[in-house]
Amino acid sequence: MPEYRYSAIGDDGEAVTGRIASGARAEAISQLAARSLYVTDLTAPGQAQEAAQGRAGGWSLRRRVPMRARASMLRQLATALKAGLGLLPALQVVAEQAEQAPLRSLADHLAQRVQAGDSLSEAMASRPRDFSRLEVSMVRVGETAGVLDEVMGYLSEFAERDVDVREQVRSAAAYPVFVLSLAAVSVVVIVAVILPRVIGTVIDSTGTMALPAPTRILLGVSGVLRSYGWALAIAAAGAVVGFRAWLRRPAGRLAFDRFKLRIPVLGTALRRVAVGRFARTLGTLSASGILILEALDVLRDTLGNEALAQKIDEVAAEIVQGQSIADPLRRTGQFPPLLIQVIAMGERTGRLDELLLQTAQSYEKETAAALQRVMTVLPAVLIVLLALVIAFILAAVLLPIVEMGTAIPGT
Repeated sequence: MPEYRYSAIGDDGEAVTGRIASGARAEAISQLAARSLYVTDLTAPGQAQEAAQGRAGGWSLRRRVPMRARASMLRQLATALKAGLGLLPALQVVAEQAEQAPLRSLADHLAQRVQAGDSLSEAMASRPRDFSRLEVSMVRVGETAGVLDEVMGYLSEFAERDVDVREQVRSAAAYPVFVLSLAAVSVVVIVAVILPRVIGTVIDSTGTMALPAPTRILLGVSGVLRSYGWALAIAAAGAVVGFRAWLRRPAGRLAFDRFKLRIPVLGTALRRVAVGRFARTLGTLSASGILILEALDVLRDTLGNEALAQKIDEVAAEIVQGQSIADPLRRTGQFPPLLIQVIAMGERTGRLDELLLQTAQSYEKETAAALQRVMTVLPAVLIVLLALVIAFILAAVLLPIVEMGTAIPGT
């Protein structure tokens, strides 16, 4: 029989801590209530150890569940609940048929917490690396309203579409990053290792003849890389660490997110991703029965851009004062007119969730097209820049040879 550690408040107002052996969490709470103790915290030993491991150093050896696998688990759970299975049997079935070890561990964890007396939302909240605030909030509303199966259907669909958008973004960024990394490594190797030998041979042949400017510049760059390459590498690593530290500061993240939205082509794609996610998240939360203010508080963290998230905070502040949703959104100047008109119509007709979900599909298609444009334009720009670098290197090597050939007949 598991032994729970508890913290409680007695009739006299004094704090009490201790241990109690009980077959289930709910039974332990009942036993403590019979002693006139109001429970403030109740933790099984295994749960306390897991939480301590998660807090130690801010990390855990537990492998994170892949997003695609987690979305599939939510879909399976929603299907099982709609088929009439109870929550615990549904979680056990999902755990049994999970093919990946991290997914099986996650489903087993949820089943154990539910069997111990936790609700599904409480079990999900105990794994913050695997479930977002949005998902926990939606499940909690579904449990309260008695429509958990419907909410899980909304949640699984949202998770699958979110994974699709994230994979599109990663696919769009993969090729340009590969081209840029390969070009940078190739240029450094050529300039620091290969070209000094080639140009050294040319210098030996030309004697005292003055070298062209491109050749002198390239030799200077090569000398710096060969002499101070280690210092440059340390400086680059320090710059990366400093940049990441700056991004962790609220002001740094806000400034960088604003900058990203101003980048031609890429900024448009990022804005469309955020707007599509806003429409789908708000529509899904609204359909799940979550109040607008709570929905805005939850979805602000799903946009992936702090500049837009702060605009959502401004909208929420105006709604508290009695404003509608559409008017504050329009005043931010950050959201497209079509989305604002859809929200205004949804507020008038009471079909906000339905219209937002339809609009989200439209924006997701536009997002895919915008990402395709980025994937087409960015590699072309990188190739042009690489061609210019190669042309400069060739000029630095060939100009001394050409000058040496033209000088020989006149001697």
